[in-house]
Amino acid sequence: MLLVVAALALSACSAEASADESATTSASASATVSATPTPTPSASPAPLQPTSPVAGGCDGLAAAPGVDGVVGQVQRVTEPRDLWRVGIETAGGLTCSLLTTKLAADAYVIPDALVVGDVAKITEAPDCETGARAMECWASVAGNGHVTLVVGSFSPSAHTDASLALVGELAGVFSAVASDGAAVRSQKTTWAHPLDCTAMAQIIGLTSILGSDEAHTSLVRPPARTVEARLSEASTTSSRCDWERTPTQKGDLGSSYSIIAVPDGAWAWKQVASRVPDSVDATVGGHPARVTSTGDVYLSDGVNILHLTGQRLAGVSVVDTSLGVLSVLSASAGQTRG
Repeated sequence: MLLVVAALALSACSAEASADESATTSASASATVSATPTPTPSASPAPLQPTSPVAGGCDGLAAAPGVDGVVGQVQRVTEPRDLWRVGIETAGGLTCSLLTTKLAADAYVIPDALVVGDVAKITEAPDCETGARAMECWASVAGNGHVTLVVGSFSPSAHTDASLALVGELAGVFSAVASDGAAVRSQKTTWAHPLDCTAMAQIIGLTSILGSDEAHTSLVRPPARTVEARLSEASTTSSRCDWERTPTQKGDLGSSYSIIAVPDGAWAWKQVASRVPDSVDATVGGHPARVTSTGDVYLSDGVNILHLTGQRLAGVSVVDTSLGVLSVLSASAGQTRG
C-alpha cells in the first residue's frame, strides 16, 4: 500500500533559480541550490562498497579465460551509468558493456535473489528479436548463486541459431568466473521501497508543475522495447515514478516529470557523477549533485542516489522540486527507523 506521508515543512529554504544557460553548460561552473539542509541521511557514515561477483569487475569479466576464443578481441569494456544497473551492483551483482570484434554485448551477473518475476521470464530461455536496424539475441547460464545473462546486438540479417550459440557460449564463459557477490548493507536511513509516488506528487505539487489538473495527469510506464528496457522495468533494486500530462489544446506538447532512485546506491555516487554528460557541480539540500544543461538533477543524500528529470514544466525547474522529493524520502526513512 502506498503510504500517506505528511508534507515536511521546509523553513528558510532559498533555492537559486537555474543558472543562466552559459553558466549551466560551463564545465567549471558551480551552483548552490539550497542553504538549508533537509533532515536527511547526510550524517550517516560513508556507504559500504558492494563486493563484485567477479574479481576485477568488468575488466576481470572481459579477461575471463576463453573470451577471446568466443568473440575475438575485446576492444572496449565499460561500466554503465544507468541507475537501475547501479542497483544490480548494489545488490552484489555486476553489469558490463563490451565491444568485441564479433559483437557488442551487455553482460549481467544477477544474484539469484533478484531473478524473480519478469527478470526470471527474460532469463528462462534464449531468444532473439529483430528490429529495423539490429537483431538482439540473449541467453543465460545459472550457477554459483547467480544467473549470467548476455545480450548481443547483431545485424538483422545474421543467422539466428549462430547468434544464439554465440551469446550462450559467452554467458557460459562469464558464469565460470563469477561467484557470490555481497550487497551493500542497507542502512537505517534508507527509505521505504518502492517509492511512494502518491506522496511525491502531493509534496511537490505535481499537477501544478506540469501545468495541468488531475484529469490530464497520470502515472505512465516507459516503453520497454529492448531486453535492457525490460530488465530495467522489472528490476527490484531500483524504483521510479513517471508522470505525464496529456496535451490539452492544439500546439500543446504536454509535459512530464520522473524520479528514478536506487536505495543504498550512494557508494557509486562518484562513478555516476563523473559520467553525467554536460553537467556542473551543485548542492541540493546540503547534498552533492550534478545538474545538466537540460535541467536534469542527479544527487546523492549520503545513502541513496536519485535522478530527477522533467520536460516543459510550468514555471519551475527540476532543481526546485528536489527539496520536496528529499523531504518525502526523509519522512519515509523516519517511519522505517520508527
